[in-house]
Amino acid sequence: MLYQFSKLNSKLDSLGFPKIEGGSGFQLIKGVNFEEAFRAGDISFETNGIYLEYEGKKYRGYMFIDLYYVNYNGQPTKYPKFHLVKCKTIQDFIDRGRFNQRYIWSNADMNDITDKQSRTVHKDVVLDLCHNCSEKLLTSDTLFEEGIHEYINDTHDFHDLLDKSETEGEQIEVDIFGYVKGKERISKAYRAKMNYTCENCGIKSKGGMDKRWWHTHHIDGDKTHNDESNLECLCVLCHANKDSRHQENFAVNRMKIEIEHFIKKYRKNLQELGNPYLVT
Repeated sequence: MLYQFSKLNSKLDSLGFPKIEGGSGFQLIKGVNFEEAFRAGDISFETNGIYLEYEGKKYRGYMFIDLYYVNYNGQPTKYPKFHLVKCKTIQDFIDRGRFNQRYIWSNADMNDITDKQSRTVHKDVVLDLCHNCSEKLLTSDTLFEEGIHEYINDTHDFHDLLDKSETEGEQIEVDIFGYVKGKERISKAYRAKMNYTCENCGIKSKGGMDKRWWHTHHIDGDKTHNDESNLECLCVLCHANKDSRHQENFAVNRMKIEIEHFIKKYRKNLQELGNPYLVT
C-alpha cells in the first residue's frame, strides 16, 4: 500500500508531540517521548519492528536514549545505540514496568544527542544498531523480511530503507521500506532460482541458516527495479566488496563478524574457487 501522511501533522499537534518535517509523501517524525506513547497505547512491538500509530496508520521506527553520557569525565566520545526490535534490553525494561532512562521514538537518519554531564548537544548523530537487536535479527526468520536486516547497521541505513516516494506524480506501489511490494518474494525466488550460488565467485550455500550469507544485489542500486536483468545473487563476501558504498556498509562490527563466520565455514570452498576477496 502507499502510505499517506496528510493528516499526521494536525494529529501530532493535538497530542502535543513535536512537528514532523517534509512535504507531501514521506514525512520525518522525530522527538516522540517513547514511554509516554507506549503507555498511551500508541507504540506497538510487532514481529517485524517498533511502530507508532496515529489515526489507524502505523509508522515504522526505532527508539534510543537522547540524554546520554557522551563524553563522561573527558573519556572518548560514545553515543547510545538504537533499538529496532524488542530485544533483551527493552524486554527487561518492560518486565520491570518502567524505563530507567528517557527513550525517544524516531524514524530519522540522524538525531540530536545531549551529553548528560555537560548538557552539550551533539547535532545530527548517526546511531549504531544495538548488539542485542543485531543478534535477534540474525537469528530470527520472522522479525524482518528475509534479507532486509543485512542492510541495517545504523540509523542512516534504516532511514534509507524507508518509503520516501512522493504522493504526487506517478506512484509506485511499495512497502514501508521502499521496496516494490512483494520484493522479498522476488528476492528469495531469485536466490532460489540461482540455487543460492554466488554469481561472482561461484560458491554455493550448504543450506539451512547458511542461506543468510547469500544476498540479492540490485545492480543499478534501484530497489524498485526488480527485473532479473538487474538482480545478482552474491555471497556475503562478494557483496561486501561490490563497490566502495558496500565496503563502507559492511565495515561495521556486526557484518565483519558475519563475514568471518562465513569465511571460517567456507574457506576451503572459497580457496578452491579462487574468490578474489579471500585474504589468506
